[in-house]
Amino acid sequence: MIVKNILDDSAISALKNGQLTIAKTDTIYGILAAANSEKAVERLYEVKRRPLDKPVIILVANIDDIPDLTPSIKRKYQEISKNRPTTIITKVSPNFLPYLPRNGGTLAFRVVPESPLAELIRTVGLLVAPSANPSGEEPAKNVTEAINYFHELVPIYVDSGETVDAQPSQIIRINEGGEIEFLRR
Repeated sequence: MIVKNILDDSAISALKNGQLTIAKTDTIYGILAAANSEKAVERLYEVKRRPLDKPVIILVANIDDIPDLTPSIKRKYQEISKNRPTTIITKVSPNFLPYLPRNGGTLAFRVVPESPLAELIRTVGLLVAPSANPSGEEPAKNVTEAINYFHELVPIYVDSGETVDAQPSQIIRINEGGEIEFLRR
């Protein structure tokens, strides 16, 4: 089913019920799954043909949704991410979404700007959101390309037009010393 609004009841219902949705994120089209649903995350990896040892990004609506960040790291992240979407890689407790693949005990998070996507996250919870493409393929630039990749494997597609000049997020990591280092600018 193709819908035009990310806050469409069918998109919300699908995510709440462990199904996948394809929608434009704050950067490019992503394949979305409720992060709190192990079944949905497993399905995402299967549909995307993503190796199980490769972590995915978690979209959050508020920086306080990222566990264990110090106040100073929160301030630095907010400053760094003012002008460009920024993914932060940080150590998390093994009990936080324990079924998500980790790289050295870390997970990647991105705070999305105030938008319908942020509203969706507040409604359904944190979202796992890798790019909308099978592993090894180019990310979908529109819903038609996403449908050509996934067909009926994804029940809901949110058509938000073409992604034009989409830039990937910059990536920062909290190193062992508690400092921020840039991995991609």
